[in-house]
Amino acid sequence: MIIILDLDFTLLNSQGLLSEKTIDILKKCKQRGDIIVINSSRSLIRTIEIAKKLDAEYINCFHGNLVVDKNGKILHSNKFNLKDAGNLIADFQKIYRGWVGIETLDSAYCNDSNMAKKIGAIVAPEEEFASHDIYKFIFQLDKDKKEEYIKVASKYPCEINFNREGVFCTIVPKDSNKWNGLEILLKLLPKDKTIAFGDEITDLKTLQNVNIPVAMENSTEDLKREIKTCTLSNDEDGVAYFLEQLL
Repeated sequence: MIIILDLDFTLLNSQGLLSEKTIDILKKCKQRGDIIVINSSRSLIRTIEIAKKLDAEYINCFHGNLVVDKNGKILHSNKFNLKDAGNLIADFQKIYRGWVGIETLDSAYCNDSNMAKKIGAIVAPEEEFASHDIYKFIFQLDKDKKEEYIKVASKYPCEINFNREGVFCTIVPKDSNKWNGLEILLKLLPKDKTIAFGDEITDLKTLQNVNIPVAMENSTEDLKREIKTCTLSNDEDGVAYFLEQLL
């Protein structure tokens, strides 16, 4: 079986940690010969240590725009065009000159030292950003100018997502979806039954395309309306509980 695992608020508890029970159950799955795939919107550097703890064979990250195996071999990559990256930064900074950060294959960079410390990024001037392979932008915003940001973003092959307070946004390549990377990966793997766990509407397409879709008890209501099979919450080891009952 191929076990596909979202991280935040699914496999990880509310403190962002793996429980010992979860680790133990997934080790037993590995001993059965099951394949573990990490399926996260996080960057590669924010998923790789968790993948190592679970001995996961594959990581699908950056909203489905990067797939690597456990040895770091890239199986799929969809990043920003460097020319678009430089122009996008310039256009956003014309609206409001706040901090800006990027996530790359092996690191993160931010032009503000305080924010860089908060997000674990390297401090660098934005003029240097376009020299990197960029998978995600993070911009500080003027929250009263949301429509202006949407208009500027529409000029580029990208998708813009605002945080709840509207004070920053993330920008990823157009048509980003976790299922995009998974679909490519699954074509490379032996035909086997698939099971996936998730908690956000961003997990919906993945859950709709696997054999056993499982929503967490703490999932958003829009996801639970679509996915009827549910397990315990992430703080109750819901993934481990479901796998233990199933296997």
